[in-house]
Amino acid sequence: MAMEVKPDKEAILIDKLARKIVESGMEGPAITILQIIKPVSVIGGELAYFYLAPFLPLLDDYGYDFLDIFEKRENIEKLIKKVEKLYNEQAKNKKEKDSIINRLKKLFWHN
Repeated sequence: MAMEVKPDKEAILIDKLARKIVESGMEGPAITILQIIKPVSVIGGELAYFYLAPFLPLLDDYGYDFLDIFEKRENIEKLIKKVEKLYNEQAKNKKEKDSIINRLKKLFWHN
């Protein structure tokens, strides 16, 4: 039932999903769940088609595309790596922002 999704579309959907996961602060649970389901991704994808079939038309092609993409174990690994990368970037930016704010506080309020 799986159709082939173009690699560039795969990358875009993986990136969008990874960003949503990190923005929502759910990177820990998402990575854990993805690691757990990775070994059975093909079987899980087929079961998802069966159970989600009534709802897939509501999602247009995106529902089918997501199911097709995540039937491949390597795409689950790509998503995990992308989530980790985005989370690390976010943590680094937050740390830099916090240090700038702390320096400004010291400069103006701790004289």
